[in-house]
Amino acid sequence: MYALIALLLAANAPAPDNLKSRVSKAPKQVVAFIERRADCNHFLGEEPYDKEREAELNRTIRELRCDRIDRDEQTLRRAYAKNRVILSLLDETADMLGW
Repeated sequence: MYALIALLLAANAPAPDNLKSRVSKAPKQVVAFIERRADCNHFLGEEPYDKEREAELNRTIRELRCDRIDRDEQTLRRAYAKNRVILSLLDETADMLGW
């Protein structure tokens, strides 16, 4: 029974390749934002296990402008407020870790 439920759920979930394909068709600024946010999600979750790694993470997070992610997302959401496809892509990729 559980195997059948898992199979049905997997069949309804978009494949990562399908999601990437759909994202690639979005406007360039949306694609760049989704990739950047995924990278921010990844690096913000990394452990700074020593001083060198901490400096590397801080540099990468600064270069990605992760402190602006929420503001930049709101700007995109306002710009594409009437575009359900773009809003859906933003929702679907919100928790991605790396691109």
